[in-house]
Amino acid sequence: MEKALAILIIWLVCTVEGIHAQSKPTWVTGDTTGKYHFSPGINVGSIVPHRSSMQNVIKGHSAGCALQMLHRPPHRFWRMDHRQPIDGWDLYFSTTGNPKQLGYQIGLAYIIYRRILPKYLKNWWWGNGLGIGYSTKIWDLKENHQAPIISTHFNAEMILHLQYELYHLRKFNVLTGLRVTHLSNGAYQLPNLGTNNIQLTLSLQPRMSLPQGNYNYIDILPAYQSSQILSWIGSAGAKETFQPLGKKYGVWNSQLTYAKRINERHRWVAGIDYLYQPALEKLWWEYKGIKASNLQCMQWGVNIGYQTVFGKTWFTIHQGYYLYSPWKDNGKLYHRLSIRRNLNRHEYGMKHAFVYAALFTHFAKADHAEIGIGWDLYRR
Repeated sequence: MEKALAILIIWLVCTVEGIHAQSKPTWVTGDTTGKYHFSPGINVGSIVPHRSSMQNVIKGHSAGCALQMLHRPPHRFWRMDHRQPIDGWDLYFSTTGNPKQLGYQIGLAYIIYRRILPKYLKNWWWGNGLGIGYSTKIWDLKENHQAPIISTHFNAEMILHLQYELYHLRKFNVLTGLRVTHLSNGAYQLPNLGTNNIQLTLSLQPRMSLPQGNYNYIDILPAYQSSQILSWIGSAGAKETFQPLGKKYGVWNSQLTYAKRINERHRWVAGIDYLYQPALEKLWWEYKGIKASNLQCMQWGVNIGYQTVFGKTWFTIHQGYYLYSPWKDNGKLYHRLSIRRNLNRHEYGMKHAFVYAALFTHFAKADHAEIGIGWDLYRR
């Protein structure tokens, strides 16, 4: 009862704040481009057991709230290609249905919403978010050994949010939707099954007007216009492997990728991967009784991907296949979710440089997270 009352109070405070902010006349009659607006919401759902070992910890429904600070920035050409998206920050709180073993979840993420086929589904919005999450309860050997789900308090947070504009009022819209909030540490520390909190949502959002002019041609970047790009990426990560609370091992990765433009928003990507994983030496010894050589800790692969362009920021989903991998237990396929941010610093000779981060997985099992730098060798 106390939890439900606390959530209700938070929701009421957020709602009052949102309605109070609506009293500003510029939000109703003038151009709201570039201004930030508060959007409060409530969430109700459940942690989904995506692995059989999670069944014993799913004991109830989850409930929480989200307070978003959203804005429609001034006109940018990449935003025009994505149907003028809304973006901002998402502050999230939720129960898990099992406070003794899974605790509560808190998150702060950058989020962007885009319309889905505005000519046919004009009331539908698709949101993606990425940030940092905090779990109040983690696995440990003394007090919580029956919940091998998350072993670190701080985790990466990923948000997928589908919303529908249910009611259009004079000053704001009422939206309902389905939200997935995922927390995981990317196998930095085991165990790490991660949690998927799937919830129905109800939120209030100010009626933000569309941008009017303010074109800025500087935002058309050479990389953004390029139809073909050849890039090199070097990255590294760290992970546990054989058992929880064990030694952490480095992961080294080098990639050569080629991207071909589809349209202003998307590209096809193909690449070659080289990985060196000292962690495999431990696995060879523990599971096979073999003292592995350097060659047995190496992996070569090829991948194809689909890239989405948000100006200087690019997201890519990769599907990979091991051409050479002496360690067979993870299968032939691997996957990668990656993000790159182009630096475009002409004055420092870094016109072709970018920073890069990715999550490397084998289907739903995280292998490691990696971060690095890259350079575009060729653009046309």
